[in-house]
Amino acid sequence: ESLQILLNEINSSYVNPTEYTKKVSLQTHSIAVEFWEGTQIILSVDIVPAYIYSTNEFSQDTYKVPEVIKEKNHAKRNVMGWDSSNADSWINSDPRGYIKIATDVGLNNDFRKTVKSVKKWKDNLHSQNEFLKLKSFHLEQVVTKIFQQNPDIEIFEALFTFFVDFPNTVLIANQISDRINPDKYIDDYTEDIESDVKDLLIQSRNGLLINLEEVKDSDSIEDIFEPRFRERKSDSEEYLFDYWIPVLLDPKHESFDISACITDKQGSFVRSLMRIGHIDSGRYLKFKNPTLEGCTFKWKVKNDDGCDEPRGEITNNQTLNVPENTKFKGDHYVECYGIYDGVCVAKSRHNIKISSQGGFKIK
Repeated sequence: ESLQILLNEINSSYVNPTEYTKKVSLQTHSIAVEFWEGTQIILSVDIVPAYIYSTNEFSQDTYKVPEVIKEKNHAKRNVMGWDSSNADSWINSDPRGYIKIATDVGLNNDFRKTVKSVKKWKDNLHSQNEFLKLKSFHLEQVVTKIFQQNPDIEIFEALFTFFVDFPNTVLIANQISDRINPDKYIDDYTEDIESDVKDLLIQSRNGLLINLEEVKDSDSIEDIFEPRFRERKSDSEEYLFDYWIPVLLDPKHESFDISACITDKQGSFVRSLMRIGHIDSGRYLKFKNPTLEGCTFKWKVKNDDGCDEPRGEITNNQTLNVPENTKFKGDHYVECYGIYDGVCVAKSRHNIKISSQGGFKIK
């Protein structure tokens, strides 16, 4: 009844002061007033009727608000209209509690920056594909948990943590209880996200993390957060973020470089391989860890995506095979990463073009 009165009053009494088209609609707990320019929403305001009900642990008022549509899916809810048979439900709401927690973690200025960055990525996704829709409030709560667990965290580490753990913290439903309704979950809607949509979301997340691994000084923030969908070319393809290792290259390690040589089948030296190596099939290659004090090393061998074994695995201290056996033709590369205190501070790539039937074979 309260929502109906509010809806009628807005429709009959509210005068639109703008040149935009006004649209008024019923939401789960509120009346939405939207201002449109053509097919684009310029501004949206939700008006919620509520009454004070109790207090939270911060001695602040909590409220009862109506819930007249229980459908979680936005698209379905918009075409349902208002079913008056559902108009008998009032639920607890604690907006002031959420604001208090956000204010507390917001003492770290990077919290707000992290939330805005994540929401920008979300908006970019939805603009590119309307099915890639995540809720801002949900993502904000995931970021909030990150800052609660580590109050001094900085924006890069916070974003890295959010996106690395994204498949586990965002795409698995029913992990974040509503503050005042513990039997309800603010992330329950993700249960209804189709598997192919989740795959696209993960591919976009992969793209952003790969952007961070490969970032250059000339890259803009807008470019990094522009959605790029990166599907792994094989089950074995790995990235440093799979190991929770961020890439923060130290300029003083610019001389970090891979050395490689052609060997016989037993790995004995034959001759050195040029920095951009051209080699025939049926050869053997051996790579050596660069010198970098205090670092451990990881290696990645990536074959041409068009060959039968694209590979892409990451191994410790040396490549998977010593020596590596060439088999598949194409453009391949080998990378070495210098890891210091859990961070990649140096990396080097050796591009290798293999003619005839060349390529690195998995033993």
